[in-house]
Amino acid sequence: MTMPHQFPSLLGTNDSEVVLIVGAGLSYPYAPSTDSLLTKLKETAEEFGLDNSGDFYQIAEKILEHLNAEKSDEESRLELAVRLGLFDERNWFGETGLPISGNTPRHRAIARFAVEKRLRAIISLNWDALMEVALESVGLTRCKTTPMPWGLTAHCSIVIDPHLTNLSKSQIFPVIKPHGCVRDLEQLNEKPKEEITAGEVTFKLTESELNKLPGGQTGVDKKVQSYIYECPIICIGWKAAEGYLRNTIIDTAISTKRQEPDAFTLIDLSWCPNAKYPKTYHDDIAAAYSKTKDESHIAVGNHGEPTLDCLFQWLQARFALNKLFSVASMEVQAILQPHIDSLKEPECTHPLIHLIDSWLPIWVRLCWRTGAMIGHVLSTGVKVEPWDIPITPRDVHVPWSGMGMERRDLIAAAKLLTVLGDELNRFDYLKYPGGLWDASINTLYLPLPGWQGEYDRVDLSALKPLIEGSRGLGYVRSLKLICLDSEHAQLDDLYRKQLAAEVGRMMPHTHLAKRDAIDWVDLETLRGGSNE
Repeated sequence: MTMPHQFPSLLGTNDSEVVLIVGAGLSYPYAPSTDSLLTKLKETAEEFGLDNSGDFYQIAEKILEHLNAEKSDEESRLELAVRLGLFDERNWFGETGLPISGNTPRHRAIARFAVEKRLRAIISLNWDALMEVALESVGLTRCKTTPMPWGLTAHCSIVIDPHLTNLSKSQIFPVIKPHGCVRDLEQLNEKPKEEITAGEVTFKLTESELNKLPGGQTGVDKKVQSYIYECPIICIGWKAAEGYLRNTIIDTAISTKRQEPDAFTLIDLSWCPNAKYPKTYHDDIAAAYSKTKDESHIAVGNHGEPTLDCLFQWLQARFALNKLFSVASMEVQAILQPHIDSLKEPECTHPLIHLIDSWLPIWVRLCWRTGAMIGHVLSTGVKVEPWDIPITPRDVHVPWSGMGMERRDLIAAAKLLTVLGDELNRFDYLKYPGGLWDASINTLYLPLPGWQGEYDRVDLSALKPLIEGSRGLGYVRSLKLICLDSEHAQLDDLYRKQLAAEVGRMMPHTHLAKRDAIDWVDLETLRGGSNE
């Protein structure tokens, strides 16, 4: 495929952050869609003796008008949510139906971009909580900040105006949900009816309310408008059928006259107009940004095109390679450049896609958890101890950028890439996250920080995903440890023995726990594939 641009705003090659506007396409097929709910909606309309013809949003409007005749709007919307099964199907909450990691590759990569401060905000038009689950899986807690060396440590979902106060702290990442959220709706449904105030329930699903804003613009709508004013936008899986938001984007784009090549990008199966959606929704938005379809549309999911997961893993790999390149020496940069060039376009089977997604995050987290890297709280300057670096959930993310220090962890990672070179395809990076698995000789290579911090304690608990992956997944004939450093210094023999002993203690394979069962190899041996 031909990319319309190389995402300069998202990947940090200019000074802009981006705003994501996500529709149902981002969650498909992991969360129910309105199409899957249509049968329940029609049955509800029939039960009330209402005409059940029309699309989902038209029928929902008829039902709410009927319910509002006897109940408050808040009660009516909660009842409809119950009838649609929003609280019974836990797929809405990201509690079931996801891969074993607890997130999808697309959501995981987006969440990491949030931690890396490449996103200004996410405007989610979905009721499901899959995006929030992914943010939590990379270590952003729900509305409660923690002291860390990096900027963002929490996220908050903003549904109604009172929630905006949660954004008073700079360490909180905003997820704006103007159409409602199942988490918020479930909490309100469990609340005594007499305690629910007017306007507290947001569950937008009627044709009229999605077409244009009510007379008084809410603070949430103003916040959405301000984000669109400030940043380029990337729309994912969104038909742009909601007239109120489409018009807001168009008006804002005309007034700001953004000049970035990626001022407006649509990542979607198709572009409107098309045979199914003849309205010129995307044409109208593109024109407001002085763009064309060819300059804005990235098609995903069709035959011969990348999947949504592949596209975001590719973007993640491009971002990481740029970061490794920026800290490397000129000699290493010359070797890295062909790797970067090889990923000019999405290639789902490229080994770097999986190395960046699976190995690099654990390597960086391991360097910080062992004390090989030490950071300070940005706001106070207080040192963050290694044992304060979180290792759960599984994909908790230590940023690859920022923190105002020499990134020896990234320099060492860049060095590994220069050594592997054309050997990248030899390894499986997914089976044992944090390790390099060579299935041809049943050998697991495990890079460990080749330099010691100021602490004597050996803490390799950041390898938890690798240890979990080694349980029952196959026979590891041998385990080879690699001293990976940005320099050529020799690791202290005593510390080397401590590392090997700790690895052996953690491994679930009894033959690897024996004395001298684990060997050290140098990078040249790794390159040659020798098992001696």
